[in-house]
Amino acid sequence: MGEQRFTDLRAWQACDVYKKRVYRLIEETELARDWDRRVQLEKAVKGPPAHVAEGFGRFNPADFARFLVIARSSLMESQNHLRDAVDRGYITEAARLDCDALAGAALGEVTGLMEYLHSPEALRNARRARERRIASRPERRATNFDSSDNGLPNNEPSNNEPSNNEPSNNEPRTEPEHEPRRKKSEV
Repeated sequence: MGEQRFTDLRAWQACDVYKKRVYRLIEETELARDWDRRVQLEKAVKGPPAHVAEGFGRFNPADFARFLVIARSSLMESQNHLRDAVDRGYITEAARLDCDALAGAALGEVTGLMEYLHSPEALRNARRARERRIASRPERRATNFDSSDNGLPNNEPSNNEPSNNEPSNNEPRTEPEHEPRRKKSEV
């Protein structure tokens, strides 16, 4: 994969193109006046790009694939709402077919990404990325700056902050990156 941002994903891009086309269709037709149907359709088309983005941020192929399933469902829901809009006379069949082609392209990209995420290659790539993150922790911690924007690393006091003369603990942390969730009965 190798994409650094969710906006680099073809699945997100296709979903975003579809969303923008449906938004434009809503504004140009009688759908703009039917608030209930408009809101329902807008919610359905804004979901897929958001789900692709959220899944991308999970850094886990299985979680990412789960969000893509939701994105596919929202794409299909929006296609159904557009059919309903034709039935109600709000849009033409030609306008629906135009949007349907974009939805089909988005579904194809989302499905292709889902198939990749279920592949052994995706699991290997995720493992390698996790290993690189773990290996780069000391370097990231060394360059991590505090939030006071004074430009100094966390372990260096600024001139206007008093030093408490306590030794700082610069030992690397040994706990795992993510602690497993505990059941209430274990707490």
